[in-house]
Amino acid sequence: MAIIAVLFAGGILCLFSLPALPGWGYLLAAVGLAIGASAVPRSRRIAPLFAGFAWAQLYTLASLPALLPGAAESGTYALRGQIVSLVDRHAGMARVAVEADRVSVGQRDWQGRWRLRLTWRDAPAVSPGDRVQLTARLRRAHGFASPGAWDYEGWLFHQGIRYVGYVVTDGTEPVLERNEAQCCLLTRFRQRLGETIDALDLRADARGIIRALSVGDRSGLSTSLRDTFSATGTSHLMAISGLHIGLVSGLGFVLARAAWRRATVLAARVPARVAGAGAALCTGACYALLAGMTLPTQRALIMLCVFAFALIRRRQGSLTEVLGLAGTCVLIVDPSAAVSAGFWLSFGAVATIAATHARTVGLPRWRRAVVMQLWISAASWPVLSAFDMPAAAPAPVANIVLVPLFGLLVVPVALLGVALLLPSPVIGSFLLGLLEPVLDDVIAGLTWLGEHSELPMPVAAHDSFSLACVAVALIMLLAPRGVPLRAAAWPLLAVPWLPRHAAVAPGTFELHVLDVGQGLSTVVLTSTHTLVFDTGPAYRSGFAAASSVLVPFLRAHARGRIDRLVLSHGDIDHAGGADRVVAALPTLRIDSGEPDRVDVDARACVAGESWHWDGIDFAYLHPGQGHGYSGNDASCVLQVSTPSDSVLLTGDIERRVEAALVATSAGRLHSDIVVAPHHGSRSSSSRAMVAATSPRFVIYASGWANRYGFPAADVAQRWRSAGAVAINTASAGTVSFLLGDADAPLTPRCHRIHAHRFWWHDGGSAEGCHAVSSRGWRSRPEAE
Repeated sequence: MAIIAVLFAGGILCLFSLPALPGWGYLLAAVGLAIGASAVPRSRRIAPLFAGFAWAQLYTLASLPALLPGAAESGTYALRGQIVSLVDRHAGMARVAVEADRVSVGQRDWQGRWRLRLTWRDAPAVSPGDRVQLTARLRRAHGFASPGAWDYEGWLFHQGIRYVGYVVTDGTEPVLERNEAQCCLLTRFRQRLGETIDALDLRADARGIIRALSVGDRSGLSTSLRDTFSATGTSHLMAISGLHIGLVSGLGFVLARAAWRRATVLAARVPARVAGAGAALCTGACYALLAGMTLPTQRALIMLCVFAFALIRRRQGSLTEVLGLAGTCVLIVDPSAAVSAGFWLSFGAVATIAATHARTVGLPRWRRAVVMQLWISAASWPVLSAFDMPAAAPAPVANIVLVPLFGLLVVPVALLGVALLLPSPVIGSFLLGLLEPVLDDVIAGLTWLGEHSELPMPVAAHDSFSLACVAVALIMLLAPRGVPLRAAAWPLLAVPWLPRHAAVAPGTFELHVLDVGQGLSTVVLTSTHTLVFDTGPAYRSGFAAASSVLVPFLRAHARGRIDRLVLSHGDIDHAGGADRVVAALPTLRIDSGEPDRVDVDARACVAGESWHWDGIDFAYLHPGQGHGYSGNDASCVLQVSTPSDSVLLTGDIERRVEAALVATSAGRLHSDIVVAPHHGSRSSSSRAMVAATSPRFVIYASGWANRYGFPAADVAQRWRSAGAVAINTASAGTVSFLLGDADAPLTPRCHRIHAHRFWWHDGGSAEGCHAVSSRGWRSRPEAE
């Protein structure tokens, strides 16, 4: 059964790795191959592979989110619909999911079903289930397309959402009908519980954790608290999933079985194990409902049902068979689980616990817990690396303490307290108040652990071959003693740390203009050094591209240190979240054109300063010593060059500074690649600047459908007339080049194009990515 589950998952992964969703012909072919393979004894084993592909395609085609009339990319619509999610209020904004059944533009009106995610400024007191009539500015969902970044578009796609937008205030009464009983009762109940928790006289962090653990709403967790959980590898404790459902249902099983055994009359009719299994299912289902029946809780509930059924029926099958059956059931219900890290982490953790349980019998409980947690951490590393997720060094230590603490104390008390809040507010508040000092100590301990951990994760290659070697090695080591070739696991385990050719050869460098929306963040990688030029935007909501795009990108490229961070100037779209970058990664030096306006300790960049790394020359061209510039014109201008190629990073300089640069440094301005000044604004890119730089490529770092209209049409025409190939991160995603290799063509690699998934917005034509060949790009280190 386990082999069937793995092959079934493999077929699903094949579909979800495609850049475009195949048509019905491929579906029929996959079904035919599955039937044909199952009919031939020799090929019967591979039938699940084709079945997985066919089922995933059928499921996806049947659940594709609907397009707006005319398949519009964006527009302003009058719509009617129903709020179907929790109302997330933060900083004067409300975020809701609305299921619209009617949309109109002018006199044209359409009926259908569209699930939308809306931001609503100064929203009235709406609740889940309320029907609303409003005007909204909608656009296709468009997330960051960058290596290591969270797949926002995929997250929306699997929720049936294709459009996002904001409510336009036009005087229309937004609420049509208050819903008290018609629908969304569970969501309304969760909303009411969450608001009751928020009203408790507890510290904000404690309220946020209790709300996350009880109703599955993490909107109350502060940004700093999220960063602390991430840095210590304990974020999973805040997301209700298999761990939480398993702990609660396990507690229900133990208590119910013990109580049933005391009731001799009942125990004589129904075995205690059956009563315990039934109680486990009930408690697990109730917790999953309270958490909103999210996809992770659905997966956990399916696993619980399979295990409970096996226990009730006293099936003698091995654990691998039970896990295989559970995994197959999960993938049948939701094929997209196969591309979720949580799916593999959950099943991997259960398998690891089972494998280590037998060999730790006889050890003291604390030693068994330590050994088990170390094995779980080791087994999770290849999964985390495959999904470009950080593996935190303090995770084993933190989880050894917190998993039992949360499972035996925090979660049960939180659920009991929340359950009593509505019928008995005094008792419920008292119980939750008892958790406050415990949670304060947990936060303080995790903060200290994150700040004082001196055991950074070793930098290792995480290409497909290395990860496969580690996965095979761990399976062999966890297998029962006596398995043939078990000793061969140790050499396989060392593969990621074997000496390799440098990812970037000396004398060459990689340029990566990251997709951070409307802002700028650029990374220059030499063979042994890392330079970051700007960190991207930050927002009032607490979101920062620095921690969502930049830091994951550096970790995905195995860069654990920043040698120089350049914040061109103090604007929030260039220096946003700089403090988070410095907190996440050791940073040796920070420069800025406006040191007094940034949130970190920086020194001034000065024209004439230069340095040399690994055969690469770096030089500041602006601003000069004692300059009188401020704002955009104070931006650091940095040139990175080799004997064959050069790049000019310009920040937000405008025409006045461009004229000064042309007058004083015209001979140095010529560059093969220019990151367009001020995102392609009309205030920059003068004719003289364009002529002086005369680049082969110009990169616009701008946001998709940004309100400024960047790049301006006349600016784009000016660069085009000069012969520059234009690439916009809004449509291309992160844009990467390898420079300094005179024998290789200078070619771009656009992440949204080259790593495209069928649920991603194509972003338009991605001009420049299609116009040149991608030959010569070396994206991964090669083993010697």
